[in-house]
Amino acid sequence: MGLPDKPRVCVVVVNLNGKDYIGEAIRSLQSQTYENLYMIVVDNGSTDESVALIREQFPGVQVVENGRNLGFGGGNNIGMKIAMERGDEFVFLFNYDAIAAEGCVERLVARAVSDRAGMVGPKIFYYHDPSLLWSAGGVIRWWCGDVAHRGIREKDRGQYDDICEVDYLTACAVLIDTGLLMRIGLFDDAYFPSYFEDTDFCQRARRAGCRLVYEPAATVWHRVSSFSGGGTTPLKVTLRFRNQWIFFRRWASWYHWLTIPFCAGMGAALYVGGWAVRGQWHLIRALVRGIAALPRRRTDQSQ
Repeated sequence: MGLPDKPRVCVVVVNLNGKDYIGEAIRSLQSQTYENLYMIVVDNGSTDESVALIREQFPGVQVVENGRNLGFGGGNNIGMKIAMERGDEFVFLFNYDAIAAEGCVERLVARAVSDRAGMVGPKIFYYHDPSLLWSAGGVIRWWCGDVAHRGIREKDRGQYDDICEVDYLTACAVLIDTGLLMRIGLFDDAYFPSYFEDTDFCQRARRAGCRLVYEPAATVWHRVSSFSGGGTTPLKVTLRFRNQWIFFRRWASWYHWLTIPFCAGMGAALYVGGWAVRGQWHLIRALVRGIAALPRRRTDQSQ
């Protein structure tokens, strides 16, 4: 059975103390040209009155209050479960610190339908410098043991204007076919509270034969790393190092480990050297905490 002419899209926004940003995110979503769309905000125990703001200013938005922080993946899982229970064809995961250009959802849905893609992601720019790219899809560098957004910090000159398949799509803004969720499950809580849960999900999707498509005609602007304080913070360093290691222990082939330890060690040494020169000892301590937090054994997929 094929999709309807206008498949229903459930927008899921996970909120955690996003009072300063979430209003702009919701307004950008409510201004979309796509009509068969509704929105759920999943709140992870905010203490900044952002829930009251949403209820007052956006009465048409469904709010689900968890009462505690389930993490980025756990919060999105709540919204995705609701979408599946309602029989929606797509979910659009969207960060509370981002805004979507007019027509963004329309273009993502059109691409998903025309290309039969399980996941479609937009071109994402830095909010505070809209001329700079943040993500044009992602690349997994298996031999180096790291991942990277295509085009990150590059001036947009149209060099990423081709529609293409990519290794992963960031959950900052991504359209997912709910049929894929039913096949492979939801985000894995091994990555709690944040970072690499979307990369892990994309890898599971690709292993299941799903196409991950980058759609440059759809545009988003993102305030990067609002959750972790913006920029390079101790929390971000700790979480990224720990969760990156979990991801590669789970998915890298044995032969990738011939080079991963060397590349990872060199990368860590360069970071530590740069931070030491600048006197950023708090970041070095955060890296050590990330190493100390590594699981002692390989983590199995958990949904």
